[in-house]
Amino acid sequence: MFAKKNLIAVAALATLAVSAQAQSSVTLYGNLDVAVTYDKFKFEGGSSETTTGVDSSVLTESFFGLKGQEDLGGGLKAVFKLESFVNPDTGSAGEGNFWGKNAYIGLAGDFGTVKLGNQESLFKTAQAAYNPFGTSGLSPVQGLYGLVNGFVFGQSDLFGSWQNTIGYESNNYGGLTFAAQHSAREGNSGAVNGGATAVSVNYAAGALGLSAVYGDVRSTSTTDASNLRQRAWLLGASYDFGVAKGFAQYGQDKYANDGFSETAKTWQLGAIVPVTQAGGVHVAYGQGKVFDEKAKQFSLAYHHSLSKRTSAYVGGTYVKADDIFTNTILAVGVRHAF
Repeated sequence: MFAKKNLIAVAALATLAVSAQAQSSVTLYGNLDVAVTYDKFKFEGGSSETTTGVDSSVLTESFFGLKGQEDLGGGLKAVFKLESFVNPDTGSAGEGNFWGKNAYIGLAGDFGTVKLGNQESLFKTAQAAYNPFGTSGLSPVQGLYGLVNGFVFGQSDLFGSWQNTIGYESNNYGGLTFAAQHSAREGNSGAVNGGATAVSVNYAAGALGLSAVYGDVRSTSTTDASNLRQRAWLLGASYDFGVAKGFAQYGQDKYANDGFSETAKTWQLGAIVPVTQAGGVHVAYGQGKVFDEKAKQFSLAYHHSLSKRTSAYVGGTYVKADDIFTNTILAVGVRHAF
């Protein structure tokens, strides 16, 4: 009788443990990307500098994170995510705050998902989804955006993470989804000159993918005291032809600051072409223009899966800013997702 009672107790505890695990979960995950790189930077008609080294996040972002959810009943769930950039080449933390990639908590249900905290912008997630190089520096949209916007002082980071943000993502309605973000203004007017708002609509069904993002941005962090206002939009499209998946993006960013205004424009075309069951060629070309300065970028890489989580790659990018400089980067690297 005693043994029978013990067996019943053990069975009850096991049932409770399985039930608790089903109701609440936490996952540790991340990505490590390290490469040997050759980088040659040359001013037009002037000096040049060449460096060879080991760098992080060449083809994909290096980061680690924690995410989880808890079933609250009635179809309602609590969700959270904490993600931090890392530099495997030096063992140091990435740029910015420790949880600078994502740090939010939210509620999910039949209404969609509402999130509060530091969140990657809708511009970043859209540009990553509609080009062959994601969020890496090999992506012409991201690379050219940083380059052409470097001519404009005090710009906010459209393609980064937004602090103090209220975010919303709808459920999927036959391939159609909607999202919105608002980075709240915090601090006095002398320290912070506004907030940021963005909305997006996405469609993905079968081989076709479409995206549109619009944002009105003054500040995306509590330390940005710029008087600059940005009104930007970005369109994206992809189609899987079977023999290759094609990508296209076009965007504009209009700056206004104390009577000054200028519009930066960027576009890119790209593709991922499978050549074996384990590997494919990534290729993209894009242009960016602001004021009378035009920049061009061409990127090419071969990415080969060694397992479900580990892969190797070789590739590079060439950037030319008219009458200013050229930059050539070559890389051989390895990445591991966990």
